[in-house]
Amino acid sequence: MPALPCIRISTDSFPAERRFAVWRQAMTPLFDVSPPARPEIFTGSAYTYLIGTVAFGGTRVDALAYERTPARIAADGIDHILIRLDFTSESPQGALRVIDLGQPIRLPLAPMDCLCLFVPRDVMEIAAPGIERLHDRFIAAPRSEVLAGLMRGLAQSAPTLDRTEAGAVVDALLAAFGISLWIQLAAEDRPDARDTTLLRRAQKHIDAHLSSRDLTPERIAQALGMSRTSLYRLFRDMGGVADYVRRRRLRRVQSILTLPGETRRISEIAFEYGFNDEATFSRAFRRAFGYTATAARETGARLTDPALVGDDAHLHLSPPDRPLMWADWMNKLGG
Repeated sequence: MPALPCIRISTDSFPAERRFAVWRQAMTPLFDVSPPARPEIFTGSAYTYLIGTVAFGGTRVDALAYERTPARIAADGIDHILIRLDFTSESPQGALRVIDLGQPIRLPLAPMDCLCLFVPRDVMEIAAPGIERLHDRFIAAPRSEVLAGLMRGLAQSAPTLDRTEAGAVVDALLAAFGISLWIQLAAEDRPDARDTTLLRRAQKHIDAHLSSRDLTPERIAQALGMSRTSLYRLFRDMGGVADYVRRRRLRRVQSILTLPGETRRISEIAFEYGFNDEATFSRAFRRAFGYTATAARETGARLTDPALVGDDAHLHLSPPDRPLMWADWMNKLGG
């Protein structure tokens, strides 16, 4: 079986005066990076594996300040959950942090030694509804200790795993994260356990039938064996079931539009997911994401340019030969 595709970057192979510029260029798809006080002595290295629907890797870099601004979020179309295991002198085994890349964040000046798991929002939302409420927060012990151990184990074994083996490991890891994060959210909200189970069932049913023309509250309630009143109550705090379906459909269209090689008309894709009027769809898409559906398609087109992305045989190249790094993976991930 083929080994896992992996991309790497190390500033050691560049002249001292270029090292920070190379690092910032590699990070630009995710964060805006402020220059260090002494860029001439800056060092950093990172690796990222693509494993099915997730990207996993590690980073060691000198102190920098990172920021993900609303403008950056609107421009790049990256919408994933980042679970980061930070190693510090206070937490040598690692502290688990959740970062929603769809929300602004400012990370203060500090060195970074971490493992990173990038998960498409669609995947994580099903496993842990409400995950966005844990943005920029640390996972509490003892769950964090178990999850940290799983991430450290994956980091050690990734170089020797093939794609099938790694996929099985990641499936188990995502299941463990989903349960643990859901428990933390449930402990904070203390919702009725039966309602939480029903909500998860309803969300899975909706995601599996987003292209159905009959995805109405009535049909959803019928499929789940509940009354419309009960269904409405489940989605009351999420803007209502119809609004939830609409948002998920928009998210699915966005995901399809950013796929490299997708050539269908935007209106055709929108119609497939329940939008009968092109103008109404265009307004809804822009309100939801802050940019147009055409801009989303252009992002996918850029990812087919070999000068920017390269094929799997060239993924070992570091910037500036390939200006993009993490964004390559983010836009290849399935949701």
